[in-house]
Amino acid sequence: MFKNRIKPHIKIIVVAGLLIFLHFIGVLSPLERLTVKVSQPIFNKLYSLGSDWRKDYNQKNSQVDLNAKVNDLENELGTLVVANARLKDLENENQKLREYLNFFSQQQMNYILAKVTSQENFLDSVKYGQNIIINQGSVNNLIPGLVVINGQGVVVGKVLEVKENSARVCLLINNSCKLVVSILNQNRTIGVTEGNLGLTVKINFVGQTEKINQGDIVVTSGLEKDIPAGLVLGRVSQINNNENDVWQNINVEPLVNFDNLGIVSVVLP
Repeated sequence: MFKNRIKPHIKIIVVAGLLIFLHFIGVLSPLERLTVKVSQPIFNKLYSLGSDWRKDYNQKNSQVDLNAKVNDLENELGTLVVANARLKDLENENQKLREYLNFFSQQQMNYILAKVTSQENFLDSVKYGQNIIINQGSVNNLIPGLVVINGQGVVVGKVLEVKENSARVCLLINNSCKLVVSILNQNRTIGVTEGNLGLTVKINFVGQTEKINQGDIVVTSGLEKDIPAGLVLGRVSQINNNENDVWQNINVEPLVNFDNLGIVSVVLP
């Protein structure tokens, strides 16, 4: 039985040795060349398939890595955009605060800074006119009628309504916002401003005999309680005189951008 197990192995060894011998003496060369010739296209095809598979695999991995990097960069860009927006907002706010400090350091006035929390929407503006809401109220000694200015000391409007922690401010272009003003002409003519269609400001009650020039500066007169004199509103932009009218028709161009009111100041009594 042991001999029967050995015989197959001996046969394999003998055949292998014979093939090696025949290879070295060149007897198998024609057969080897034929085998190589027949099998070469198969091996080439297998190699090509393997190469294509590796290439496709690497491309897929590269695409996955690229997509991940793009996502990371997009997230990083979003974070930087948000941070930059916050930084610009802080810079603008700090600039406005510096303007207020510079203005009030040169004036003998009591004041309180307030943040604009909202503007009246369209429906509210139909009812109330052009107004803003600020975050200071009666707890901060605000009362209706106080004047509101921007960082350069230019008049924005008047406090219209006060609640405990907020107040409604009517803007100069609101037809409900009226101020007794002085035109800085030779006679320092007195008149009353009124908002005109939510776009400009007009001055009422200026007689036909008063000499008003385009470009004359308009300031608060000091004739109203709790409103100091000399706060600038704007400049005269247009004068229309009609001999049949008692009063001149005077338009004033405000010096305030009403769409860019982030921080305002209320001048206190």
